[in-house]
Amino acid sequence: MAEESAPKRRRTSSEENSVTDRPCHDIATEPVNVDVGGVLFRVSKTTLTHSSSYFESMMSERWHFDEKEGNERDSEAIFVDQDPKAFELILNYMRSGMVYLPREDRYLCKKTLMLAEYLGIHGFLVTVKAITMKHISRREDFLSDEASEAAQFDVRFGSLRMAVDKGILPICYFPPSDELRIKVSDKIFHASKKVLIEKSGYFGRLLTSNPEDYWKQDYISGENPDVMEVALQMLSSPNSAFTTMTEKFHRVSGQNVKFRHFYVQAILTWLDKLQLPVDFRDNCVQTITHTFNA
Repeated sequence: MAEESAPKRRRTSSEENSVTDRPCHDIATEPVNVDVGGVLFRVSKTTLTHSSSYFESMMSERWHFDEKEGNERDSEAIFVDQDPKAFELILNYMRSGMVYLPREDRYLCKKTLMLAEYLGIHGFLVTVKAITMKHISRREDFLSDEASEAAQFDVRFGSLRMAVDKGILPICYFPPSDELRIKVSDKIFHASKKVLIEKSGYFGRLLTSNPEDYWKQDYISGENPDVMEVALQMLSSPNSAFTTMTEKFHRVSGQNVKFRHFYVQAILTWLDKLQLPVDFRDNCVQTITHTFNA
């Protein structure tokens, strides 16, 4: 029995040596060449497979091939027919776990999102969807964990492609500015979106009818600029509006009653268009009437 078992032990040892010529940790951490659109990236197998289901499946097949046939494929580059700039952003996430999208280049953002979906970078997409939902809801923090927020995103917008096609992404991923620039003739007024939505039904619909509307930065109006100035001040500071109206009355027309009447009527008409809460509108009207009779 001993003579028969000895050759078996030697054969088993030989087989083990042939498989363990390279330690397992070396196989996982050794660099791999990835050719993305003609640009070569050198990345460890662990980095590629940890975050990407695409590379996890591909590298699993390569390891299986290497164990059977040797290392003939080690020097071969994995070719990915995608934008290298988009892949670089994805690779930064795979290495650091931090999501970054360039706000100034929305086209590159779109390509990066599509590439993340193609490569199965699940964590990247979950973070993007969760942050987008938080911004759309105009919240400072998540209501729950990122995965739950991302699930709400999927229910509301469907697929990632649909969200991109609808203009939800990438714009709503970035925090919106509270400032709205209102262009009237040759003048530009700056207003708080939060105040406009809170006080005006008109601006509320303008800025919230669609999720991406709140990210508007400019609004062009055909209204008289003097009327717009006073109306906007009415929304934020009625006392300031009182001062502005008084100054305009005396600077432009002095004590011309007809001009005052026309000016006041224009302001009241615009305030009606703004669809103000009843109590707030009544206060505005009282202020305007007091100014007119002053």
